[in-house]
Amino acid sequence: MRSLTRQLAEFAAGLGVGDIPADVADKIKLHLLDGIGCGLAGAGTDLARRVLASVEAEHAGGPCPVLGTALSLAPAGAAFVNSAAMNALDHDDGFEVDGKGMGHPGATLVAAALSGVAVARTDGATLLAALAAAYEINARVILSIQPSYERFRQVYGVCQHQSLGAAAAYGRLLGLDGAELANAFGFAGTLAPVPSLRKYNWDARPLVSFKDFNAPATEAGVRAVHYARAGLVGAADVLDGPNGFWRMIGSDRCDSAVLCDGLGESWWSRHASFKPYPACRWMHTALESFETVRDAHGLAASEIEGIEVLTAAGLARDFMEREPRTMVDAQFSLPFCLASLALETPCPDWYASLPVDDASRASLARRVAAVVDDEIDAWMSGPKRQPAGQVRVRARGRWLEGPRLSYPRGCFERPMDRTEVVVKFRLNAAHALSPSATARLETAVLALDGLADPASTFQELRGAR
Repeated sequence: MRSLTRQLAEFAAGLGVGDIPADVADKIKLHLLDGIGCGLAGAGTDLARRVLASVEAEHAGGPCPVLGTALSLAPAGAAFVNSAAMNALDHDDGFEVDGKGMGHPGATLVAAALSGVAVARTDGATLLAALAAAYEINARVILSIQPSYERFRQVYGVCQHQSLGAAAAYGRLLGLDGAELANAFGFAGTLAPVPSLRKYNWDARPLVSFKDFNAPATEAGVRAVHYARAGLVGAADVLDGPNGFWRMIGSDRCDSAVLCDGLGESWWSRHASFKPYPACRWMHTALESFETVRDAHGLAASEIEGIEVLTAAGLARDFMEREPRTMVDAQFSLPFCLASLALETPCPDWYASLPVDDASRASLARRVAAVVDDEIDAWMSGPKRQPAGQVRVRARGRWLEGPRLSYPRGCFERPMDRTEVVVKFRLNAAHALSPSATARLETAVLALDGLADPASTFQELRGAR
């Protein structure tokens, strides 16, 4: 019998556009558009500029465009920088099942695919198939290796597994067959970053700059494909057996059936999610609850006397930094993000200033308090790990109560529609591209399967204003 690793590799190598359900194909195009938009907005941040400076110093030039700049680098270098830019604002997509978040696939898979297209000059149909296969494999890998709640409290990695998805996308675009791609998976699994969520400096701010470690996973997947193409030998059947990737990545259990059951018929990639706010997904229900109150009552920031966030004990402990000193810390700050919403700051501009430099934002942030709610704490802190939240706003002499939400907007249960995703792309892309370039890029991506030369289209990404 073929190993599970080989079955997934052959699925990626052989998938054609005609094999992809229409709704999945349309969704993958939106995720490509969303990832590019997030990267264009993120490329202008101080974080992305520092990443580029470090990578440019050690990577050769090449054919792969670096988002939002006039630069191009060799495949692994460009993939690393673009992945970091896509994740920089924490606005990039996710993968969620029943509310439980399991990574940020787009910042890895799209970044790897952009390098692959530039190297191989494939057509749009091949790019669509490569991304569809990568999103599906990525989803199945992380679903299969979910640890027990006890192990989750000890060790977990948010995006480390995405090295395998990156190898799937990049390897398919470079024309690897099933055997070659299985070998690349062997490298991708063993090159993946170690799971490090418990060492993000929660008790010793500032938080780590890479937070989700998308970029190292992206680079690992791209390098894995090059090692396989060079004839080097990777770990055989890396996803199989009692000592497979699940064990390497720190899990204490593996549901192997999830990897291949219904492959090509049941699409877990339908659970890939979009983020309406540039902030940690754990906060999105509280942010939406506040925005609902703000809009329903037409509240101005100056009218807000106080905000109570009903949340879990963990968020009350770790997500209440009122004066974050870095952009990453601000992305995990309920006071900061609620103040940004109260001020109606456009999402791509949330981190243009921090409270230390913005008196209005600092004043609002000081009015935010967290209240541990037993029901919400049970949803968020137990094995289900489901984001939930609610806010109460003190304004006009009374308390105004927002809805209690247990699923964040943009997930499978509460999807964002096509128009919302496209508008989000336009706002993000405007930070780096002209309106005409943004429009051309949008049109091309949404008609991806008919695009003859996406590499030429993506040269638009180098046309920084």
